[in-house]
Formats: sequence, C-alpha cells, structure tokens
Amino acid sequence: MDRWLTRFVFAVVLALIPVKVNIRDADSVLARAPRKSDDRVSQTERICGGWDARPCNAHSEIRPPSVYDAAVEEDVVRWLEHWRTEERGPVQRGLKRMGRYEDYIDAELAARDLPPSLRYLPLIEADYYHLAVSPAGAAGLWQLMPETARWLGLEVNSLVDQRFDAYAATQVALDYLVALHDRFECWFLALAAYNAGPTRIERAIRRHGGARPRNDALFGHIRDRLPKETRDFIPRFLASVRLADDISVIGRAASEKEPPERFDVVRVEGAASADVLADAAGITEDEIRALNPHLRIGLVPAGEWTRLRIPSGAGDRFLERLATIPVGERSTFGEHTVAPGETLVLVARRYGVPLDALRSANLDVEPRRLQIGTVLVVPRGAGTVAGHSRMQPTHSQPGSPGIRAR
Repeated sequence: MDRWLTRFVFAVVLALIPVKVNIRDADSVLARAPRKSDDRVSQTERICGGWDARPCNAHSEIRPPSVYDAAVEEDVVRWLEHWRTEERGPVQRGLKRMGRYEDYIDAELAARDLPPSLRYLPLIEADYYHLAVSPAGAAGLWQLMPETARWLGLEVNSLVDQRFDAYAATQVALDYLVALHDRFECWFLALAAYNAGPTRIERAIRRHGGARPRNDALFGHIRDRLPKETRDFIPRFLASVRLADDISVIGRAASEKEPPERFDVVRVEGAASADVLADAAGITEDEIRALNPHLRIGLVPAGEWTRLRIPSGAGDRFLERLATIPVGERSTFGEHTVAPGETLVLVARRYGVPLDALRSANLDVEPRRLQIGTVLVVPRGAGTVAGHSRMQPTHSQPGSPGIRAR
C-alpha cells in the first residue's frame, strides 16, 4: 500500500511542480527526501513487455525494438560500433567501475519492481563515475541538475552535494523513474522524459495528436520531434544493455570489476572536518573523503546530524574516539561574515590562508559579487584545502565580524 501511495503522490506532484530536469527543459518533479538506506537485497529478474502496441508494466524488462523500427536498431548498431572503436576506453572503465555499485542498484531496482536493465543508465550517463559533471552542471551517476536534485530531496549547497553520493542519488533517481513511468505508461517515453524532461515529451505527444495508448511504439512516432540527444538516448541505452551482454563487442574480454563498497554508517552531530574524522576512524583523510564524496570540502555541516560512512567494522571504535575530542576542536574550519569593503583577498590575508584555499572552501561564492553578510568558510591557519593538511585554529579580533568555529 505504501508503495502505491508513494507512486500516486509522485504522479500528482509530477504534473504540478515546474522545475528544470537534467540539462534541458523546465519540467515537473517531486520534492521529497531520499530514503536513508544502505541495505543490499537480492535481485529478482522479471522479463516481459517490449516494443509493441501494449502499455507496459513498471516491472517489465525493456526490450530492443523489433523490425517495426529499423531506424532505432540502426542507431543501436551505430553506438555499438562507436564504442568498439572511438570510445572503447571510457566504456571499459565504466564497466569496471560498475562493480562498486551494481549490487546496491540491483537491490534498489528489485525493491521497486523495476527492470534490471536500468542498471545500465549510469553507464551511458556518466560512465559509472560518481564524480562526473557535465558542461551544463549535471552531476553524479545519474546526472542530475542542482534544481532537479533539490526538488527530489537531495541536499545541494556549498558544503554538501548529494548528487555525488551514489547511494542517495540512486534512490531518488529510481523514484523519479517510477513517477515518469507511471505518467507515460511505458519505458521508452519515460526514459526520453528523463533525458529531455516530461514537458517536452508531452508537447511532442500533443503535436502528434495526443495519441493513445502511450506505449513504446509512440516513441517511434514522436522521435523526430525530439532533440538529437533525446533521439539518441534510447538507442544508447539499448546498446549499453547489448554491450554488457556481449563484452566482445568492444574487442576484448571484460575487465575485472571493482569490488562493491563496504562501509559502516554512523551519525555525527555538529561540525567536524575530514582530517579530525579520519583521525577518529584511524584512516587517512583521503579515505574519509573517498567514502563521503558528497562533503564538498571535507566538512560535516554544523547544527545538524550527518550520516557519515567509515570503513566496515570501524563504527563503534570511531564513535568512542570521536567522543573524546572536544566539540570545539572537531573542525579545522571556521566562518567569517563579510564586512563592508572586504574581498576574498583581504579575508585570506586576514586569516593567513592561501587565496586558493579560501576559494576552494567556498565553491559557490563568486569573488566579484561578494556581498556584505555573506558567510565564508575559512580554513583556519596555514595550509591548503586542496592538500588536505591539518590546520591550526586562529582567533579573530574582538568586535570584528570574525571567525567562529565550524
């Protein structure tokens, strides 16, 4: 019952809330928080549906087109040839990286009764690179734009960007795909909407006469009305499925996949920086950052509880060691409120930190548009953010906007 209620709410809000989806059109998504789950469950495959005149179910497998659409099949073959020649390396690396996340994604697909082949979407979106960023600003495995990610419930700000959290992003991306399938009633149209945005697909359908039923065949009829990238999106997806089934297409045996990520999840209250957290976990700062790529500058935000990933089996010891560190000593970052006449150069000089380090700690701040009252994150003391060095605290002068622990 809960699952169907969720889908109903998705469908209603999908039709009402305009936001920008992916890198293209202004469309509709649901503002909802991602479910906090890191569990893995077994995968169950169900194969049915296809390229015909019937509406398909959410759990139907997505089959290649039949002879009814030779143009789509021709493009599938073209993409396979492209990957076999020009793009062999990126695809091979993507299939190797896929090993990190495929168990988790398979489990999330099975929990929603979605087609197992959707596991290949991150391959064509981002080569399964969780830090991928497009020229337009779409990011992560599922290439979500900031506005879309926020509407879907992900946190995207100067400190945290959950689009780079492969697990949180997977949950909301799959929930969004469920909503798109419920709206368009078949997978080719749903995938086209994921790429181009629901509004653009609805517009193309209306120009075709508002055809019913909505099915995979309808995509073939409206395909010429869609942007080239969207016309190619379905063939690329189908080609990726075929490629994975027959790795010899790219001319060599499959590379050994990377092992699945294993970690414990703990809850940390208040501000803490990656170097302090790494000390408590008994690992390097690079390792803590790699496990938590959504912490943009290696800083757990103040004033809230944050779910933090640490090496598997280290949870209890980590919490014990962190408890021994005074709250005021858990962060090597501070905050500075910009006063009239201040620039990034002046703030960096005041606190004795390199300008590049200050800029790296404030990725969303435009130096030439620095406004009075802007709160900057400041690496305290000498060193650089990029170098991940431990920074000693400094103190501001009384009566000034100043720096306070973060």
